[in-house]
Amino acid sequence: MDLQQLKVFREAAKSGGFTRASAELRLSQSTVSLHIKRLEEELGCPLFLRARKRVYLNDAGRLLLEHAERIFSAVRDAEMALGELTEQQRGIIRLGSGATTLTYLLPRILGAQQKRHPEIELVVTTGSSEMLALAVHQQKLDMAVVMQPVDPSLSIEWLPLFREELVFIVSSSHPITEKRSLQADDVKDIPFISFHEGTAMRSHVDRELEALQIVPRVTMEFENIEAIKAMVRAGLGGAILPACSVQGSQAALRAMRFREHRMGRELMLALPKSAYVPRSIANFANRLAKGLTGKNVQQLRESHPGAC
Repeated sequence: MDLQQLKVFREAAKSGGFTRASAELRLSQSTVSLHIKRLEEELGCPLFLRARKRVYLNDAGRLLLEHAERIFSAVRDAEMALGELTEQQRGIIRLGSGATTLTYLLPRILGAQQKRHPEIELVVTTGSSEMLALAVHQQKLDMAVVMQPVDPSLSIEWLPLFREELVFIVSSSHPITEKRSLQADDVKDIPFISFHEGTAMRSHVDRELEALQIVPRVTMEFENIEAIKAMVRAGLGGAILPACSVQGSQAALRAMRFREHRMGRELMLALPKSAYVPRSIANFANRLAKGLTGKNVQQLRESHPGAC
Protein backbone atom coordinates (compact mmCIF):
# COMPACT_ATOMS: atom_id res chain seq x y z
CA MET A 1 0.00 0.00 0.00
CA ASP A 2 1.45 3.38 -0.97
CA LEU A 3 0.28 6.99 -0.77
CA GLN A 4 -0.64 7.14 -4.45
CA GLN A 5 -2.96 4.16 -4.06
CA LEU A 6 -4.53 5.76 -1.00
CA LYS A 7 -4.90 9.06 -2.83
CA VAL A 8 -6.72 7.37 -5.70
CA PHE A 9 -8.85 5.36 -3.26
CA ARG A 10 -9.82 8.46 -1.29
CA GLU A 11 -10.79 10.40 -4.42
CA ALA A 12 -12.88 7.47 -5.74
CA ALA A 13 -14.64 7.23 -2.37
CA LYS A 14 -15.23 10.97 -2.29
CA SER A 15 -16.52 11.27 -5.85
CA GLY A 16 -18.46 7.99 -5.92
CA GLY A 17 -17.00 6.80 -9.19
CA PHE A 18 -13.77 5.88 -10.95
CA THR A 19 -14.56 8.15 -13.92
CA ARG A 20 -15.01 11.21 -11.67
CA ALA A 21 -11.87 10.29 -9.72
CA SER A 22 -9.83 10.00 -12.92
CA ALA A 23 -10.99 13.47 -14.03
CA GLU A 24 -10.16 15.00 -10.65
CA LEU A 25 -6.74 13.34 -10.45
CA ARG A 26 -6.02 13.78 -14.18
CA LEU A 27 -5.38 10.07 -14.62
CA SER A 28 -6.90 7.66 -17.09
CA GLN A 29 -9.83 5.63 -15.83
CA SER A 30 -7.84 2.43 -16.44
CA THR A 31 -5.05 3.74 -14.20
CA VAL A 32 -7.53 4.52 -11.44
CA SER A 33 -9.09 1.05 -11.76
CA LEU A 34 -5.64 -0.55 -11.67
CA HIS A 35 -4.67 1.30 -8.48
CA ILE A 36 -7.91 0.21 -6.78
CA LYS A 37 -7.51 -3.38 -7.99
CA ARG A 38 -3.94 -3.63 -6.66
CA LEU A 39 -4.95 -2.06 -3.36
CA GLU A 40 -7.81 -4.55 -2.91
CA GLU A 41 -5.50 -7.44 -3.84
CA GLU A 42 -2.88 -6.28 -1.36
CA LEU A 43 -5.43 -5.93 1.44
CA GLY A 44 -7.17 -9.17 0.51
CA CYS A 45 -10.69 -7.73 0.43
CA PRO A 46 -12.93 -5.58 -1.77
CA LEU A 47 -13.37 -1.94 -0.77
CA PHE A 48 -16.27 -0.89 -2.96
CA LEU A 49 -19.72 -2.07 -3.94
CA ARG A 50 -20.19 -1.59 -7.69
CA ALA A 51 -23.62 -0.46 -8.89
CA ARG A 52 -24.02 0.67 -12.49
CA LYS A 53 -21.80 3.70 -12.98
CA ARG A 54 -21.31 4.45 -9.28
CA VAL A 55 -19.27 2.83 -6.54
CA TYR A 56 -20.05 2.80 -2.82
CA LEU A 57 -17.77 2.03 0.09
CA ASN A 58 -18.40 -1.23 1.91
CA ASP A 59 -17.49 -1.73 5.59
CA ALA A 60 -13.84 -2.39 4.77
CA GLY A 61 -13.74 0.68 2.52
CA ARG A 62 -15.22 2.94 5.19
CA LEU A 63 -12.68 1.68 7.72
CA LEU A 64 -9.79 2.25 5.31
CA LEU A 65 -11.06 5.74 4.44
CA GLU A 66 -11.05 6.71 8.11
CA HIS A 67 -7.43 5.58 8.45
CA ALA A 68 -6.48 7.17 5.12
CA GLU A 69 -7.74 10.56 6.30
CA ARG A 70 -5.54 10.26 9.39
CA ILE A 71 -2.56 9.27 7.24
CA PHE A 72 -2.94 12.27 4.94
CA SER A 73 -3.43 14.50 7.94
CA ALA A 74 -0.18 13.16 9.41
CA VAL A 75 1.59 13.74 6.09
CA ARG A 76 0.32 17.32 6.05
CA ASP A 77 1.48 17.81 9.64
CA ALA A 78 4.92 16.48 8.71
CA GLU A 79 5.17 18.89 5.77
CA MET A 80 4.19 21.81 7.99
CA ALA A 81 6.62 20.73 10.72
CA LEU A 82 9.48 20.61 8.20
CA GLY A 83 8.43 23.98 6.90
CA GLU A 84 8.60 25.36 10.43
CA LEU A 85 12.06 23.85 10.84
CA THR A 86 13.28 26.00 7.97
CA GLU A 87 11.20 28.95 9.22
CA GLN A 88 8.84 28.75 6.25
CA GLN A 89 5.36 28.73 7.72
CA ARG A 90 3.49 27.55 4.65
CA GLY A 91 0.53 25.24 4.43
CA ILE A 92 -3.21 25.09 4.92
CA ILE A 93 -5.39 25.73 7.96
CA ARG A 94 -8.87 24.18 7.76
CA LEU A 95 -11.52 25.90 9.90
CA GLY A 96 -15.15 24.90 10.35
CA SER A 97 -17.90 27.22 11.53
CA GLY A 98 -21.65 27.64 11.50
CA ALA A 99 -22.81 30.16 8.90
CA THR A 100 -24.06 32.67 11.48
CA THR A 101 -20.83 32.63 13.49
CA LEU A 102 -18.81 32.92 10.29
CA THR A 103 -20.85 35.83 8.97
CA TYR A 104 -21.10 37.95 12.10
CA LEU A 105 -18.20 37.03 14.41
CA LEU A 106 -15.25 35.78 12.36
CA PRO A 107 -14.56 38.15 9.40
CA ARG A 108 -12.31 40.48 11.43
CA ILE A 109 -10.31 37.56 12.86
CA LEU A 110 -9.94 35.85 9.49
CA GLY A 111 -8.95 39.11 7.80
CA ALA A 112 -6.23 39.72 10.40
CA GLN A 113 -4.92 36.18 9.91
CA GLN A 114 -4.73 36.60 6.13
CA LYS A 115 -2.98 39.95 6.46
CA ARG A 116 -0.47 38.59 8.97
CA HIS A 117 0.21 35.29 7.18
CA PRO A 118 -0.65 35.57 3.46
CA GLU A 119 1.55 32.53 2.77
CA ILE A 120 -0.82 30.26 4.73
CA GLU A 121 -3.99 29.24 2.93
CA LEU A 122 -7.09 29.47 5.11
CA VAL A 123 -9.86 27.09 4.03
CA VAL A 124 -13.24 27.65 5.72
CA THR A 125 -16.09 25.13 5.74
CA THR A 126 -19.62 25.87 6.97
CA GLY A 127 -22.13 23.29 8.12
CA SER A 128 -24.06 21.95 11.07
CA SER A 129 -22.34 21.54 14.43
CA GLU A 130 -22.72 17.76 14.13
CA MET A 131 -21.07 17.68 10.69
CA LEU A 132 -18.22 19.99 11.72
CA ALA A 133 -17.51 18.07 14.94
CA LEU A 134 -17.31 14.81 13.01
CA ALA A 135 -14.91 16.42 10.52
CA VAL A 136 -12.64 17.52 13.38
CA HIS A 137 -12.80 14.00 14.83
CA GLN A 138 -11.79 12.59 11.42
CA GLN A 139 -9.06 15.26 11.16
CA LYS A 140 -10.60 16.68 8.01
CA LEU A 141 -10.72 20.02 9.86
CA ASP A 142 -8.05 21.50 12.13
CA MET A 143 -10.61 23.20 14.37
CA ALA A 144 -14.23 24.31 14.41
CA VAL A 145 -16.53 26.70 16.26
CA VAL A 146 -19.63 24.69 17.11
CA MET A 147 -22.73 24.78 19.28
CA GLN A 148 -23.21 22.83 22.47
CA PRO A 149 -24.32 20.06 23.02
CA VAL A 150 -21.78 17.92 21.24
CA ASP A 151 -21.05 14.20 21.01
CA PRO A 152 -18.74 13.30 23.94
CA SER A 153 -17.64 10.07 22.23
CA LEU A 154 -15.69 11.93 19.54
CA SER A 155 -11.92 12.25 19.93
CA ILE A 156 -12.05 16.02 20.34
CA GLU A 157 -10.96 18.58 22.91
CA TRP A 158 -13.94 20.85 23.66
CA LEU A 159 -13.19 24.34 24.96
CA PRO A 160 -16.16 26.53 25.97
CA LEU A 161 -15.90 29.97 24.34
CA PHE A 162 -18.88 32.03 25.49
CA ARG A 163 -22.65 32.15 25.76
CA GLU A 164 -24.15 33.99 22.82
CA GLU A 165 -27.45 35.77 23.46
CA LEU A 166 -30.52 34.84 21.42
CA VAL A 167 -33.32 37.35 20.91
CA PHE A 168 -36.86 37.35 19.55
CA ILE A 169 -37.12 39.58 16.48
CA VAL A 170 -40.08 41.13 14.70
CA SER A 171 -40.55 43.88 12.17
CA SER A 172 -40.01 47.30 13.75
CA SER A 173 -43.57 48.21 12.72
CA HIS A 174 -45.14 45.31 14.66
CA PRO A 175 -47.48 46.46 17.50
CA ILE A 176 -45.64 44.23 19.99
CA THR A 177 -42.61 46.52 19.81
CA GLU A 178 -44.45 48.95 22.10
CA LYS A 179 -43.63 46.60 24.98
CA ARG A 180 -40.31 46.93 26.81
CA SER A 181 -40.06 43.17 27.39
CA LEU A 182 -42.08 40.10 26.49
CA GLN A 183 -44.07 37.43 28.26
CA ALA A 184 -44.86 34.09 26.69
CA ASP A 185 -48.49 35.03 26.01
CA ASP A 186 -47.38 38.07 23.99
CA VAL A 187 -46.12 35.91 21.11
CA LYS A 188 -48.66 33.06 21.08
CA ASP A 189 -50.45 34.42 18.01
CA ILE A 190 -47.32 35.39 16.06
CA PRO A 191 -46.24 32.97 13.30
CA PHE A 192 -42.68 31.71 13.77
CA ILE A 193 -40.09 31.74 10.99
CA SER A 194 -37.46 29.20 11.89
CA PHE A 195 -34.53 27.08 10.79
CA HIS A 196 -35.11 23.72 9.14
CA GLU A 197 -36.28 20.98 11.48
CA GLY A 198 -33.48 18.63 12.50
CA THR A 199 -30.75 21.26 12.50
CA ALA A 200 -28.82 21.97 15.71
CA MET A 201 -30.06 25.57 15.77
CA ARG A 202 -33.72 24.55 15.35
CA SER A 203 -33.41 21.96 18.11
CA HIS A 204 -31.85 24.51 20.44
CA VAL A 205 -34.49 27.16 19.69
CA ASP A 206 -37.22 24.59 20.35
CA ARG A 207 -35.68 23.86 23.75
CA GLU A 208 -35.57 27.56 24.59
CA LEU A 209 -39.24 27.93 23.63
CA GLU A 210 -40.12 24.86 25.69
CA ALA A 211 -38.47 26.50 28.71
CA LEU A 212 -40.83 29.44 28.14
CA GLN A 213 -43.79 27.05 27.67
CA ILE A 214 -44.30 28.37 24.15
CA VAL A 215 -45.59 26.05 21.43
CA PRO A 216 -44.54 27.83 18.22
CA ARG A 217 -46.67 27.87 15.10
CA VAL A 218 -43.91 27.54 12.52
CA THR A 219 -45.08 28.78 9.11
CA MET A 220 -41.75 29.06 7.29
CA GLU A 221 -38.43 27.21 7.49
CA PHE A 222 -35.09 28.31 6.04
CA GLU A 223 -31.44 27.37 6.42
CA ASN A 224 -30.24 30.87 5.61
CA ILE A 225 -30.38 33.42 8.41
CA GLU A 226 -30.63 36.32 5.97
CA ALA A 227 -33.73 34.72 4.43
CA ILE A 228 -35.29 34.49 7.89
CA LYS A 229 -34.51 38.16 8.54
CA ALA A 230 -35.99 39.16 5.18
CA MET A 231 -39.28 37.39 5.96
CA VAL A 232 -39.44 38.97 9.42
CA ARG A 233 -38.64 42.37 7.93
CA ALA A 234 -41.59 41.90 5.56
CA GLY A 235 -43.90 41.44 8.55
CA LEU A 236 -44.55 37.73 7.99
CA GLY A 237 -43.78 36.64 11.54
CA GLY A 238 -41.19 36.54 14.28
CA ALA A 239 -37.99 34.56 14.77
CA ILE A 240 -35.36 33.71 17.35
CA LEU A 241 -31.84 34.58 16.18
CA PRO A 242 -28.41 35.33 17.67
CA ALA A 243 -28.30 38.94 18.85
CA CYS A 244 -25.15 39.59 16.80
CA SER A 245 -27.07 38.90 13.58
CA VAL A 246 -29.48 41.81 14.07
CA GLN A 247 -27.09 44.47 15.32
CA GLY A 248 -27.35 47.50 13.08
CA SER A 249 -30.77 46.39 11.79
CA GLN A 250 -32.86 48.36 14.27
CA ALA A 251 -34.44 50.53 11.57
CA ALA A 252 -36.17 47.49 10.08
CA LEU A 253 -36.04 44.86 12.83
CA ARG A 254 -36.61 45.00 16.55
CA ALA A 255 -34.79 42.64 18.91
CA MET A 256 -36.79 41.85 22.06
CA ARG A 257 -36.18 39.82 25.20
CA PHE A 258 -38.46 37.70 27.39
CA ARG A 259 -38.96 38.77 30.97
CA GLU A 260 -39.01 35.23 32.35
CA HIS A 261 -36.02 33.74 30.59
CA ARG A 262 -32.89 35.01 28.86
CA MET A 263 -32.20 32.88 25.81
CA GLY A 264 -28.72 31.93 24.63
CA ARG A 265 -26.53 29.26 23.11
CA GLU A 266 -23.09 28.02 24.11
CA LEU A 267 -20.33 28.19 21.50
CA MET A 268 -17.33 25.91 21.78
CA LEU A 269 -13.96 25.52 20.09
CA ALA A 270 -13.44 21.95 18.89
CA LEU A 271 -9.82 20.83 18.51
CA PRO A 272 -8.59 17.38 17.48
CA LYS A 273 -6.81 15.36 20.14
CA SER A 274 -3.41 15.06 18.49
CA ALA A 275 0.10 14.43 19.79
CA TYR A 276 1.45 17.07 17.39
CA VAL A 277 -0.13 20.35 16.37
CA PRO A 278 1.73 22.42 13.74
CA ARG A 279 2.81 25.77 15.08
CA SER A 280 0.87 27.73 12.46
CA ILE A 281 -2.36 25.92 13.46
CA ALA A 282 -1.69 26.38 17.19
CA ASN A 283 -1.00 30.08 16.64
CA PHE A 284 -4.20 30.54 14.66
CA ALA A 285 -6.22 28.67 17.31
CA ASN A 286 -4.85 31.12 19.88
CA ARG A 287 -5.74 34.13 17.72
CA LEU A 288 -9.22 32.74 17.08
CA ALA A 289 -9.86 32.09 20.78
CA LYS A 290 -8.48 35.46 21.80
CA GLY A 291 -10.49 37.28 19.15
CA LEU A 292 -13.72 35.70 20.41
CA THR A 293 -13.08 35.62 24.17
CA GLY A 294 -9.98 37.66 25.02
CA LYS A 295 -8.25 34.44 26.16
CA ASN A 296 -5.84 32.14 24.34
CA VAL A 297 -6.29 28.36 24.19
CA GLN A 298 -4.25 27.66 27.31
CA GLN A 299 -6.15 30.29 29.29
CA LEU A 300 -9.43 28.71 28.16
CA ARG A 301 -8.17 25.33 29.39
CA GLU A 302 -7.24 26.82 32.75
CA SER A 303 -10.54 28.66 33.13
CA HIS A 304 -12.53 25.52 32.24
CA PRO A 305 -10.67 22.65 33.95
CA GLY A 306 -13.63 20.33 33.39
CA ALA A 307 -13.39 20.66 29.59
CA CYS A 308 -12.33 17.49 27.82
